[in-house]
Amino acid sequence: MTNTNFPKKSVLTLDKLAPGSHFCIQRIRAHGEVGQRLLDMGFIRNATGQVLREALFRDPIEVILNGSRISLRRSEARLIEVILIS
Repeated sequence: MTNTNFPKKSVLTLDKLAPGSHFCIQRIRAHGEVGQRLLDMGFIRNATGQVLREALFRDPIEVILNGSRISLRRSEARLIEVILIS
């Protein structure tokens, strides 16, 4: 029997997070070259990271993932499903 009293963490996309937010990757919805490039940079399920900052007009955003600073277009970040962690 499962306990349904615990609230489920809602899944967001990486482009929705504010600078300073810590996240855990749940799913990558990108395919083809973009999907492969994200995988190569370490965007895999259960990887954790932090949104560092966003550019002047909010695009691109900079994240830390596995000790590397990575800049992503918002269109790419929109393809990465995450949950917030503290």
